[in-house]
Amino acid sequence: MAERGTTELDAIDRRIIRLLVEDASRSNNELAARVGLSPAPLSRRLARLYSAGVIRQTVVVDPKAAGVGFQAFLEVTLERTASKVGQRFIELVSRMPEVVECHTVAGDFDFLLKIAVRDVADYKRLLWSEFEQVGEIKTLRSTILLDSPKMSATMAP
Repeated sequence: MAERGTTELDAIDRRIIRLLVEDASRSNNELAARVGLSPAPLSRRLARLYSAGVIRQTVVVDPKAAGVGFQAFLEVTLERTASKVGQRFIELVSRMPEVVECHTVAGDFDFLLKIAVRDVADYKRLLWSEFEQVGEIKTLRSTILLDSPKMSATMAP
């Protein structure tokens, strides 16, 4: 282990991760063969990568197949950038299933959210009902997502 929050990855770890990013449905036997290990050492490496938080359990969902017909990025600027205000905002959006991503950013706004809802009416409800209750929001600015020619739930080192 390196410094707190990081894990030393060797070439085999990186290859395992790249192969899982390409196709997470590979069997352990296939994965082991592709990286040149037997299944037992591969399982130990996977367990280490999961326990260190390098690999997380995740599922990639096709938005259209799941009934999501409208997606947008929402730029949020708070009235104040005090840490308590920001933390309250993060706690609120963490409870909103429509907010599928929340990023704290530096620049012209404070947060970038990715919103996924059934339709425009749902988005309007979210903006006018849910976010109106937040308080301390200075501005909300929407960018409508038209298409996602490249999407990845993860990155390979």
